[in-house]
Amino acid sequence: MKFKRVLLALILAMTMLFATSAVALADAPTTVTITWDGTGAVGGGMDSGVSNGGFTTGGSAIAGTYTATDSNNNPYSYGVDSFSSYLNAGVTNGFIQTGVARVSSYVPMYGNGGQLDTAFVGVDGGTASMAFRSTTNYAQMVDATYTYQLAGGHNILTNADYYEIDRFISDGRGNSGEVSAYGNGQATLDCMSSEASGVWNLTLGRGAGCYTDANFSATGSSGYFSATGVGNDSVTFNGLGISSGGGALSIIANWVNSFSIGDYSLTAH
Repeated sequence: MKFKRVLLALILAMTMLFATSAVALADAPTTVTITWDGTGAVGGGMDSGVSNGGFTTGGSAIAGTYTATDSNNNPYSYGVDSFSSYLNAGVTNGFIQTGVARVSSYVPMYGNGGQLDTAFVGVDGGTASMAFRSTTNYAQMVDATYTYQLAGGHNILTNADYYEIDRFISDGRGNSGEVSAYGNGQATLDCMSSEASGVWNLTLGRGAGCYTDANFSATGSSGYFSATGVGNDSVTFNGLGISSGGGALSIIANWVNSFSIGDYSLTAH
């Protein structure tokens, strides 16, 4: 897997970046918008003081928009502002990586912060596009991309000689969900909504007050797909009727010619 080392390094770098709050401090209601169209690499982000978002992308052709907003609204005087981050981007022969870390929470009612979500796509010999949106507040992290997806209602699209896709979310308490894929040809990942908090169940591909849109399809000579939930007490693949106690539960496919799964959504507790 050509991009695996890059992916792991980027997730680690973004986690360190978020944890050290080293992007752009926001003392008043602030929106940062970054647009790009060209070649090479670009990255940026925002540290709101309670949540942090950022992105990096690079390739022979890159184009897109990234917007992050610190609302500085302090709902209910809980001392935790609302934050949002949205990326819509495309790349040729390269990668796109983005993510958000929720650092603070109103602890007496909603437990600790420490939630993290990331998305990655990398391609060689082709193109990819991604739409990713995350919001945080005093209670939780919510990824709700209804009306924010790519054309056709998708979150990641590829058409390449080789691609890698990864979507990850964790709640800082030992619960997480992840979808990973690689292969050649065309691939489509829908992951419209996810949730993580310091008290409630973690969800990947479902929740956030939206209908479930969590599917993956691919065509090509061969490829790989996996969906994994890790839970302290339980993991449930809601659309498949599969569940387990605490630990890790995975769906894995090594496919030839084509593959599709209609609902990989999961809940971890």
